[in-house]
Amino acid sequence: MPAYQSYFDHFFATLPLSRVNFKASGTSTLAALREADLGTAFAPHLTELEAALAGFDDALTEADAPTAGDTAAFRAARKAWLAFVDDTMKDYVTPKLRRLPAYADFRRYGKSRLAALAQADLLQDSQQLLALYTEHAAALGRPTLPAEARAAYQPLPDAWDARDTTDAGIAAARTDLSADWLALARALRRVKAQLELRFDEPAEVYRFFDFSKVRKARRPEAPIKVPAAIVA
Repeated sequence: MPAYQSYFDHFFATLPLSRVNFKASGTSTLAALREADLGTAFAPHLTELEAALAGFDDALTEADAPTAGDTAAFRAARKAWLAFVDDTMKDYVTPKLRRLPAYADFRRYGKSRLAALAQADLLQDSQQLLALYTEHAAALGRPTLPAEARAAYQPLPDAWDARDTTDAGIAAARTDLSADWLALARALRRVKAQLELRFDEPAEVYRFFDFSKVRKARRPEAPIKVPAAIVA
């Protein structure tokens, strides 16, 4: 397939499009072709397109996350943990400790700061926050808080450990990301070629494709003009 890309203009393979939208675009093309009922010449192309769509995993979004389920689990756990941190800050930490030195320690691990961290750093800093919950549980007036916090936090390391982040796993994920994308791109290109044999007008060909979600290239920013006085 790399040689195929090298020698032919194959824009479907390089569309700046999310996996979800790329699959949706292919599904739209398949539906439009079936509705048009263009005859037996299109039958093998419809079969190939249908197979490519069936083998396309639009949930596989990250090269370092080989399994979509584990990635989704980490995101869900992260969202729940950050919500717990935010609620605890508002309901207990701020009302009880706002005038005490310990409040500054908790502010270092607020929701907004944790949310900006990469996954590994989030796990590490969250453990520091768990220690603070334990240390100040009595002052916060909630002895059960450490146990509640650990229960809210535990899905994060569980989801992290479940992810296959070995080099082999990463390489396999990248292969999967490339293979099913190119299979769908090849099916779409062959459909387009068959449509070009059927229709003379480009508009008739392209009406079967949905490019509405393709990201447009950003315009280059205008260069900043430096006043002559500063240059001098």
